[in-house]
Parts: sequence; C-alpha cells; structure tokens
Amino acid sequence: MIRSIAFLLFATLLFGPGDGKKKGRKGNALYAQEQYAEAIEEFRLGVSAVSEAGPGPVYSGLLNNLGASLYRTGDTEQAGIAFSGAAQMANTPADLVRASYNAGNAAATGKQLEQALAHYRRALLSDPTNADAKFNYEFVKRQLEEQQKQEQQQDKQNQDENKENEDQQKSDQDQESDKENQDQKQQQDQQDSQDQNQEQQEQQQQDQQDPTKMSQQEAERILDALQNEEEQLLRQVQKLKTRPRRVEKDW
Repeated sequence: MIRSIAFLLFATLLFGPGDGKKKGRKGNALYAQEQYAEAIEEFRLGVSAVSEAGPGPVYSGLLNNLGASLYRTGDTEQAGIAFSGAAQMANTPADLVRASYNAGNAAATGKQLEQALAHYRRALLSDPTNADAKFNYEFVKRQLEEQQKQEQQQDKQNQDENKENEDQQKSDQDQESDKENQDQKQQQDQQDSQDQNQEQQEQQQQDQQDPTKMSQQEAERILDALQNEEEQLLRQVQKLKTRPRRVEKDW
C-alpha cells in the first residue's frame, strides 16, 4: 500500500509578514480542522499573492499545502498539478523531495503509474535515503509490471479471439459458398432435365405430326427384311446348274 502524503506546515508560513503567509496560516488552520474546501481557497489566495516572488520556500510550501488539500478531497489530478508546481518552485533539496514524493502519491492514486515512478525517481535522486520514496517506488513498479503483464495477456487473448472469429467467419463463408454451388448445380441439373424432357416431348410431337417418318424400330425391321430377301435370292442363284448366258450384242 502506498505510504501517505507528507503534508508539512512550515514556520515560514506561520510567522512573518505578508499576505501570502497570512493566507497560508489560515489555510493550515482550516486543514487541521479537516475543512479542506475552505483551506483550498485560502491556499489559492496565498499562491496568487506570492506568484510574482518566484521560487522559494513560501511559494513552494503554499503549492504543496494546496496539493495536500486537493488530495484530501479526492481531486488527485489537480493535486498532482499543485505538487509538480511546488517541486518547480522549490529551491532546497528538502522542498524538492517533499513535493516530488507527494506528486508521486497523487499520480499513483490516480492510476498514472509511469508518472508516479518518474516523481519518486526525482525524489530519490535528491535524497537516496528517503525510505518512503523507496518503498512507494518499488510498490508502484511491481504494480506497473503486473498491469503490463495483464495487458499483454489481454492483447494475446484478443488476438486469439480475433483469429478464432476470422476462422469461424471464413468457415461460414466457405459453407455458404459450397451451399450456393450445390444449389446452382441442383438448379442446373433440374434445368437440364427439364430441357431434355422438353426435347423428348417435342420430338414425340414431331413424330406424331409426320406420319411418313419411321421410328428407329420400324427402320430396323425393314432392314432385317431386306437382308432376309437378299439371302433367299442368293441361295436361289446358287442352285442354278449353269450360269446365265452372256447377253450378246446385236452388232
């Protein structure tokens, strides 16, 4: 579990003149009473009052406390922006570490794990002995690795599902194509059969209309009869004792 925000109140905000410091002291009091929305308004007024002063502990401290108040209301995005601003306005290693650490916590809570690691890394570069920053860095790093692993598994699962869907779609298309081909063949066979029947009917009608046209069976019977007559004639000729005389010419 991520270790908590390091919200610190600074002596520079508690003592000394200046409108920004006054707003900071009032914001600190409201924060202590858990009146975070009211504290946010006071810290924002304080930031506006010192914005022209540039980097320094007051500017960085007001932004840090503003970020802590926003974080308590659940607005981790705006809290991260305030903490990042506090790190930019810091002019001491301690202020930079505190603001970077808090920015890392806000990013991690908002599931911006890569950004969180970058903020923790910046804190550790300034203070390698910071135990909380080390703990949170390793914790978020494992979370990120697990998230990336799950994303890879999900991508693979999506790819497998897409391939399965594509294969099923191709199979359905092939089956549909085969069915269409079968239907077309069946229709063609039916059409051929109908055409053949129609031709036979037309031929029969023509045969009925032409009485002089013989059927194939009748033609075969006539041919057989002619062959029988030729054979009988040949046998009669062979029975003759002499051959017929040659016809003489008249001249």
